[in-house]
Amino acid sequence: MADIDLLEDSAGHAGSVNTTAAATSAGARYRDALRLLFILVAGADDADEPTGETVKVFRAEKRLMAMDFLVRYPDYLADALLDMVEAKADVDLLDKVEGFFEADEPSVRLVRMVRWKRGAYENIEDALSLLSYYGLVQAMQLKGEDGKVRRYEYLISSKAVSFLDNCVTDHPTLAWYRDRVALVMRVASGKSGSELKDWQYEHPTYGQTLYGDLIPSIRGEVENRLREISEKLK
Repeated sequence: MADIDLLEDSAGHAGSVNTTAAATSAGARYRDALRLLFILVAGADDADEPTGETVKVFRAEKRLMAMDFLVRYPDYLADALLDMVEAKADVDLLDKVEGFFEADEPSVRLVRMVRWKRGAYENIEDALSLLSYYGLVQAMQLKGEDGKVRRYEYLISSKAVSFLDNCVTDHPTLAWYRDRVALVMRVASGKSGSELKDWQYEHPTYGQTLYGDLIPSIRGEVENRLREISEKLK
């Protein structure tokens, strides 16, 4: 897969971004494409009739946006995981959440999103164009009888799956994406994009953000919650 420049141009941008200005850097486009690819592959279902061009299918843009938000906002993901910790008294998962804050991830891994009419939003067309160019993902529009787009599906090739395996082997720092998306899947598995968005709106900070404004971090309140749960379980 050495001919795919996406890996070389994004390997140095493994999520370590803490300002919106950094999103305009030369490698940000490749970083965003790689992050989305990890999400698409992990969150996809096996294709009904697999071919070389399509082995998995990720359904719905809203779900993609909601999962991307959880990767980009470690504090919100931590809060979602704490729901699971409390429900199951899962000390191992609690340790993982504590690791977020020990590594200062709500700051150094934060890649902000804008709040728009349907929640956290990012124009992903450039990133998807890159993935399509390299033959990794193809976006499909599913239209209703009225001709309006009802849903997006993302067809994932076998090349995409092997490419991500090579990413982690050749650039071990990119294993962060693999491991982080695995945690996101613990939250998102079995949930629709609407369900994930509804959970996000339960946070007043998120819901009260004005259209067009950047969604703020909720680090402080999540850290307080983490301390309370840690005192109960440890």
